[in-house]
Amino acid sequence: MMTIEGCVAVVTGGNRGLGKAYVDGLLAAGAAKVYVGARTPSQISPQPGAVPIRLDVTDVADIAAAAAQCADATLLINNAGV
Repeated sequence: MMTIEGCVAVVTGGNRGLGKAYVDGLLAAGAAKVYVGARTPSQISPQPGAVPIRLDVTDVADIAAAAAQCADATLLINNAGV
């Protein structure tokens, strides 16, 4: 069983729809921090515990930068899609 409380999560495509629901659910369940990946981080609604990051999963440079920035992550939810 996975424990959400205290985890550090990354949610790709976390700025709207199902991704935003994942972010909200993780924070409500006690995640310490949630990195919210989006192509346009300015579209991410600010909320305590959420850290917007630029992440286009089709861009190798974005992936490398996100991996470096999110090195403390313990959970990944890959919600990005085409």
